Amino acid sequence: MNTSSSYAEAALAAMRQSRERLAAAANCPPERHLAFAAMLGGLVAIQAAPTPWVFAGEGLLLLAVGAVVAWDRRRTGMFINGYRAGRTRGLTFCLLAFTLINLAIGVWFKMERGILWPAVACGALVTVVAFLASRWWQRIYRRELNETP
Repeated sequence: MNTSSSYAEAALAAMRQSRERLAAAANCPPERHLAFAAMLGGLVAIQAAPTPWVFAGEGLLLLAVGAVVAWDRRRTGMFINGYRAGRTRGLTFCLLAFTLINLAIGVWFKMERGILWPAVACGALVTVVAFLASRWWQRIYRRELNETP
């Protein structure tokens, strides 16, 4: 075996080990998925509140996003952006579309009909779907990392 192929094999082995460590670090606990889901569902549900409370709630949700980023960085040393390139992006955009549709439904009922409960119901639905999607996103991401390059 020549020297350049030895270096190439060593580099590939190091890359595989690095991807395995990254995949292990990306194994989030259920409460992390729940935090993400609660924020997304909360964004939809808060639309049922009076307008000043909507703005206050959205501000708190922005702070919660920062807290989750800090939590991830403390726990794993990194934050993985959901919009990253790869197989997860399609799921991310499907969840975004689902959330925006439910947000629009809640806001429409509030503004056009004066009915508040649809925003809360849509928020609850988004919470459940976001929790499941977050777990699915993680499985896709970890599978992608564990594939041999």
